Amino acid sequence: MTGECETVEALHKAFWIALLLTGSFEAAEAAVLDGIAVLEPDHISGDNLLLATAKSAIQRCTEFLEQSGGLSLLPLELRRLFRLAPNHRECFALRILIGLTSELCSGILHLSINEVDDALYTALRELPRIETCDMGRR
Repeated sequence: MTGECETVEALHKAFWIALLLTGSFEAAEAAVLDGIAVLEPDHISGDNLLLATAKSAIQRCTEFLEQSGGLSLLPLELRRLFRLAPNHRECFALRILIGLTSELCSGILHLSINEVDDALYTALRELPRIETCDMGRR
């Protein structure tokens, strides 16, 4: 029973991380399915699923970012992430929301560690300044 609960929790977390990275319900769902597909059956929980899903979500992001389905599911505060440049949003989501190291983010995003850190610091500076009044349903 514990294994099933852990798997459900990992799937839930993977979906929300994918939604934050893509901004689309459909893309998030597809990214989770992609993440599951690349993993061995015994490794569909925890960090492995999050990493595989994050990689897929980042690849799918450009396809689905213009769709509005996912953003309406997010709290207003998290919708502000989509006003950031893609690299800034991705670094923020991976480093702050998932808690990955700069080294792991560097590998996932194909950026240097300095670029990851710079993008994160820029996101942290910009987020408080982003206006939320025009962030209604897109």
